[in-house]
Amino acid sequence: MYGSDHFRPAPDMSDLLELDASAISAGALATPLAWSNAALKALSRFGLPQEIQRCHALQPRPRSIVRKASVALVEGLEKAAQNGAGCQMLIGEPGCGKSTYLLQAVAHALSAGWAVVYVPRAITWIDSSTAYVYNAGLQTYLQPPIVDDLLAAMLNANRNVFKRITTKRALQADGKEIFGAGTKLDVLVDKTLKEHTSPVTRQLVLELVWSTLAEQTEVPVLVALDDAQVLFGETRYRDPDFAPLQAFEMAVPRSMLNIFLAPASGAGVKRGAVLTTMSMAHANYPPPPELLVALREAATGEGAPVEWSRVKQTLTSPTSPTRIAEPHAYTKVHDQHIENARMAKFALVDVGERLSRPEAATLLSLMYRENMLWATPNDELFLEKLVESNGNIRAFEQGWRKSLV
Repeated sequence: MYGSDHFRPAPDMSDLLELDASAISAGALATPLAWSNAALKALSRFGLPQEIQRCHALQPRPRSIVRKASVALVEGLEKAAQNGAGCQMLIGEPGCGKSTYLLQAVAHALSAGWAVVYVPRAITWIDSSTAYVYNAGLQTYLQPPIVDDLLAAMLNANRNVFKRITTKRALQADGKEIFGAGTKLDVLVDKTLKEHTSPVTRQLVLELVWSTLAEQTEVPVLVALDDAQVLFGETRYRDPDFAPLQAFEMAVPRSMLNIFLAPASGAGVKRGAVLTTMSMAHANYPPPPELLVALREAATGEGAPVEWSRVKQTLTSPTSPTRIAEPHAYTKVHDQHIENARMAKFALVDVGERLSRPEAATLLSLMYRENMLWATPNDELFLEKLVESNGNIRAFEQGWRKSLV
């Protein structure tokens, strides 16, 4: 087989620079960066969005490229490392790379020694794919499998950081003290996973870990949440009367809202940032009208960094699998969801910039080296594919993979 015309040895991509704490900068625009082994290990435990997971499976060495939005996000993180930066929402047409930007921010934070909470598929929190049980004491529907996965993933990615952070209060469950104040987070999570099987205890531990991360100032914290729109609408779960449950009635979404996104105190993360995306890749989970009402208010205010017309443009993109109508006076909405979305005070960040020629050339060079092309690249075909994709990174890559010219 090694002498066959159909055999191609695996391409050597060892020359790619790794994405570390100093890799993303203005001087590295259009530079390809490979995910480090440490980042890949942490990301594999957290999980990845399905589209990115498929891309990584095709790439001999998973990688991305540095773009202007990458640099802007990292510069924002460096400022947030000193003070809380509030909640930001990345917007842009489907396929522009929102989830990849989120991953770049996560990889940067991990290499810089931040504590990271990464949720690549928030849809799994509300799609009724895991077991749930109502708890009268907490007045919420517990989600034990999701809590277990979150605790294990956070410990795996943040073990060294968790050794430096201690709880400020004791944890009580079932009328007795389970953990005392001053417990290190790595000990808290490790003992919980090994010794405590009660779903109530594990939920309380998750909330204690998250609230401790939000309140402490020892290390910066990054909360990265993909598919954030699902936290402001109806879920696929049902109550005993088979009525749909709302996201805030489920334990894990409720904790994310109360601690990180829309805390009643308005504090949120004291040192660090919360980055979210509003995914439009899932036709069954479009952005709900309650979230759009809050975003419209934020985008029409004085000095808004992104205008509402631009937000509408991304919502009605031809590459979107569904069409999303703008809320109007007769749109049925849920008051609690609107309140949660308003309290989040999302700062919109437009990352939908089209591919530049240097960026597109870098992508094409990578794909050629990775043996992903059927067609032989030339200048004419390059410009044709760039125009055909309208500068959309996903459409550009898919166009080349499908070309048999």
